[in-house]
Amino acid sequence: MNLATQSDFRYVENIVTQSKSSFAMGMKALPRDRRGYLFAIYAYCRILDDIADEAGPQDEKLKSLDVWKKRVDELIEAKPGCEVTRVLHDAILNYNLPTEELYLLIEGMKADVLGPIQGPTWDELHNYCRQVAVSVGLLSLPLFGRTDEVAKQFGIELGHALQLTNILRDVAEDSTDERLYLPRESLLQHGVSCLPSEAVVSDLSKVMAEVALRAQEHYENADRLLAEGGSKNLQPALMMMAVYRKLFEKLQRRGWHCITPRMRLTTTEKAFVIMKHLTLG
Repeated sequence: MNLATQSDFRYVENIVTQSKSSFAMGMKALPRDRRGYLFAIYAYCRILDDIADEAGPQDEKLKSLDVWKKRVDELIEAKPGCEVTRVLHDAILNYNLPTEELYLLIEGMKADVLGPIQGPTWDELHNYCRQVAVSVGLLSLPLFGRTDEVAKQFGIELGHALQLTNILRDVAEDSTDERLYLPRESLLQHGVSCLPSEAVVSDLSKVMAEVALRAQEHYENADRLLAEGGSKNLQPALMMMAVYRKLFEKLQRRGWHCITPRMRLTTTEKAFVIMKHLTLG
C-alpha cells in the first residue's frame, strides 16, 4: 500500500528546489508520476551529505546517521516514519529500488565523518565513489525504466566518472575541511604530502592528471555501454553526464596545475549543454 501524502512529495521537492543542484535538471526529464520518487532519492542524499559536512562533534554526526539507518530499517519493514522515507517506501514498492544502496550511502557518509579522508588508496577511493555516487545511480535506474545489466554497468561507470570530476573540481575547497580525496599512491609517487594543507601548495598537476585519466576512462566506458545497450529511458542520466562532462573538459582546458578558483559551469553553459543534448537526443 502506498503511504506517501501530497505533503510528503512537496517536502522532498522543496529540498531539491532549494539545493539549486545540477542534479535537479536531470530530474525534470523524468515523467511527472516518477519525478517525486527521484526527488526523494536526492533529498535522502542531501540530508546525509549535510550531516557529514555540517560543523559539530563526530559522535553527534554518527548518531544522526544511525537515526537514518533506523529509518531505512523501518521503511523496509513498511513502517516509514518521516516524509522522505514514506516517499522512498512507495518508490521501492512500485519500482523495486535496490534497498541495499540506501545503506551504502550511509556507509559512504560515515567514512567522511570518521575521517577526514586524507590520501585514500586507489582501492579506498574506488570504494568511496561506489558508496556515495554509484548508489545514487543504481537507485535511480528503476525509476528511469531500465533494470537490465548493461544499464546497471553504465550507472556504475557514470557514477565513478561524476564523483572523480567532483573530486578534481573541489580539491582546494575540500582542503578547508582537512579533506584530500586524491589517491595516496599518486601523491607519494610525485612527492606530495597527504596532508591537505601541504598538498594544496604543492605541484598537484601530475596527481590530478592521473585522476583525470581514470575519470576519462569511466566516461569512455559509459559511452561504450550506451552504444551496447542503447540510451532508451536514460534521458535524466544522459543530461547529468553531458553537464558533468562539460565541466570535466573545462577543468582540462584550464590545466591540472590550477586548483582555484572552484570551476563552475555558468547557467548559460548548462542550458546550452542541455539544449544541445535534447536536440541531438
